[in-house]
Amino acid sequence: MDLELIFSFANTTALLCWIFLFVLYHKKWVYKWLFSLVMTFLAVVYLFFILKGIGGDADGGFDTLANVKKLFSKDEAVLAGWIHYLVFDLFVGMWICYDADLRGINRWILLPCLLLTFLLGPTGLLLYFLIRLGYLKKFPQSPYEK
Repeated sequence: MDLELIFSFANTTALLCWIFLFVLYHKKWVYKWLFSLVMTFLAVVYLFFILKGIGGDADGGFDTLANVKKLFSKDEAVLAGWIHYLVFDLFVGMWICYDADLRGINRWILLPCLLLTFLLGPTGLLLYFLIRLGYLKKFPQSPYEK
């Protein structure tokens, strides 16, 4: 199985999902489509490669950084780890868009948040927290706070 091809497919899929999310974030069907189809599919692909990469006889563990590096020493495990990032960052991007839509935050204000979330995960979420702070006039202590 060509891991580079699967890596490219996962990246392209994620990028297209981010574009759909930005352009159509106010449409509820986008969330259903991303959550039910795309994220489920990528989760299955993740599961397949994580089992191949760290299943059974894998060295390492989660107790030290050195053991985590050993755990992800196979290409299949690294691919699974990358897909893990793609799926979770997309999920965070979906929450950002959904929350912003509820608050009436303009999509162009969201663009830097979404780009940073796509590229640097928590950095984009932090930027959105700061923007959300401006709208709520207090630091958000709950993802559902109004």
